[in-house]
Amino acid sequence: MNKDQFPFLDSDDPHFQHARALSLSVGAIRRAQGKSSPNDFPVGSLEWHFAIEDFAGDVLQALMGETENTDIQVGERRRD
Repeated sequence: MNKDQFPFLDSDDPHFQHARALSLSVGAIRRAQGKSSPNDFPVGSLEWHFAIEDFAGDVLQALMGETENTDIQVGERRRD
């Protein structure tokens, strides 16, 4: 891989580093649990879409704790 093509891979931005660590951690946990990874399937395939959705659920669980039976509305703001 050429670093000139993907300069963000060496980003020193702390937010990027935290997101990368979270992604790697969730990926490692999923692999240990025997779950598939989006990288296991061709991009755009039906299996890839299911794996992306499942991976995103695991990321939300890692960030927020237990998400089962929780109604999460993406893209809308809460009005308190």
